[in-house]
Parts: sequence; structure tokens; C-alpha cells
Amino acid sequence: MRLKNVTISIFLVLFISVVLLSGCSNNAKQSSQESNNEGQKIVLKLGTNTAPSHPENKAAAKFAEIVKEKTNGQVEIQVFDSAKLGDHKERLEGLRMGTVDMTTTSVGYMATYEKVMTIFEMPYLFKDKAHEFRVYDGEVGKDIDNLLQKHGFRVLAFFDMGARQLTNNVRPVAKPEDIKGLKIRVPDTESSIDGLRAMGASPTPMAFSELYMALQQKTVDGQENPFSIIDSSKFYEVQKYLSLTNHQLFAQLLLIGEKSWEKLSPEHQKIIMNAAKEAEKYEREIMQNDENNLLSTLKQKGMKVNEVDIKAFQEMVKPLREQYIQKYGQQAKDFFDKIDKVQ
Repeated sequence: MRLKNVTISIFLVLFISVVLLSGCSNNAKQSSQESNNEGQKIVLKLGTNTAPSHPENKAAAKFAEIVKEKTNGQVEIQVFDSAKLGDHKERLEGLRMGTVDMTTTSVGYMATYEKVMTIFEMPYLFKDKAHEFRVYDGEVGKDIDNLLQKHGFRVLAFFDMGARQLTNNVRPVAKPEDIKGLKIRVPDTESSIDGLRAMGASPTPMAFSELYMALQQKTVDGQENPFSIIDSSKFYEVQKYLSLTNHQLFAQLLLIGEKSWEKLSPEHQKIIMNAAKEAEKYEREIMQNDENNLLSTLKQKGMKVNEVDIKAFQEMVKPLREQYIQKYGQQAKDFFDKIDKVQ
């Protein structure tokens, strides 16, 4: 009997030892896997719409360079310009699905997910560029980020896209009567369609990637974009008149999808946020330089430039504000009030 008890005791000791060793082995294996995952290189795809020479792509390259340096090469950002990852709407859905990691896009395109975003591209919303920056760099910018996080996006930066100007092949546009009957390509956003219609044009929504050919084939009479895009996309080759409407000061969001964000360690998230702010500062500076220099460049390339009765156009679009408050309610009113309070 005593021998039997001893045998059982030895068996139990051996069994417990095996279990403990197995657990240690599994923990070591798991720890090793976690260590390997942390050391793995992460590649993030960033898509834009514009040509390689555009300031947003220069800033995207700067952003990628900073992230690579600060993460010791553990995080690589690959930039795909000229809508190579699809147009705005395709890239945004890619962010939500995790097939695209990052993108630049205008605030207006985010109205697909949060309707109130429409108001931010209303013509003549901001007093000037400095006012626009103060709005987006303050409470309003944080509000936008919080709203978009509910839909799987995080705002990393607000790039400057300059001021939209009107170009066409029919006649100079100096006053509201001149724009009547002109078919003007606009982005497929409510704000752009409403804005150009309020100014008196016939807005024609169209993907940016189709625009040059549409102008060349005279499918549309004109388009509206900042100097930087008119130049980098060579619209001066297919457009004659450049009218300085300055009708829309707009920002380009630098976004990362929530699925891609969650793949990053807290340390890498912090590096990406800081790098985005550095890239934002850099982009705004080179955009301002471009805005200052490109007007004379476009004149030299053959465009006929004219001044515009901006006050007359401002009066034309004033009803849009009340229209949006009626449509989007207190949330729109609160945003308008916050924008007005920023000095």
C-alpha cells in the first residue's frame, strides 16, 4: 500500500512539472511572437489626387521621411499620387476597409459620412487664410476629428490647398452675369455644387481624373481650382481665362483609417501625429510660396487673368448659410457661430 502511494506521488510530481514546463514554454513562445511583431516593418499606403509636383505630395514625402527616420525604418509610408489608389471616395472607403491606410481629401468629401461637413466649403466662409488656419487649428478642428472618428477616420493634419479660382474657355468672368450658362466642373460634393450654382454657374460634378480630357474635348466650359492645381495639372494648356474669384478657401485633410491606426504601437502613433504636424507646417509654407508666385507663372503660360467683383458674388451666396442651418440644424449653427467667433 505504501509503495502504491509513493508511486502515485511520483506520478503527480512529474505531471505537475510537465504542465509547468509546458506553460513556461508557451509563455516564452508568445513573448517571442510579440517581440517579433513589434520588430516587424509596417508599410502604410498614402493616396493623393494631385500631380507629383503639387505641395501636398511634397509634404507627403516629407511626412514619410520624418516617420521613417523617427521609427528607425520600422514604419514606411509609401505615397501614391495622381489618384493611383482611386479617387477621393474610393480611397475613403479603402481607409474604412483597411485596403488603403492614409489619404488626403477635402473636408467637403467627408459630408458622405457627416452631412454637416458640407458647410466648411461654402463659398466665402472664411475671412482670409489666417482666419481659416485659426479655425482648423482650434476647437473646430478637434470637433471635426471627433466626428470623423465615429466613421473610422482620424485627422492627422489640415493641409492648405489655397483658394479656388475660376477658369474657362468662353469669356472672362468679372461679375455674376458673366458666369451664367457656363458649365463648370466641380467635385462631386454638395458644397461645391451648391456653391457654384449660387454663384450663377451650371455646376457639373466630375471625377478629377477625368477633368483634363473633359476640358480638352470641351465637355465642360471650365473648372475651379487653386493656382497650384491649375499649374501642376497643366490646365493652362486647355483653358484661356483665369478669373480671381477666391471663392473657396479650403483645407485638405490628412487622414489615417482606424484599422491602420490600431496596427501601430502607441509609440509609433505618437511619432506619426508629430510628423504630420511637421508636414502640415511645411506644406502650408510651400503652398503660400506657390500662391505668391504662380499667378505670374500662369500669365506667362498664356492665361488671361482678370479681377472679379467679389462683393457681388458674396451677396449671391449669402442665402446658403441659412439654407444649411435649416437643413443640418443646431449642429450647423454651432459651427457657424464658432467660426464667426474666431478672430
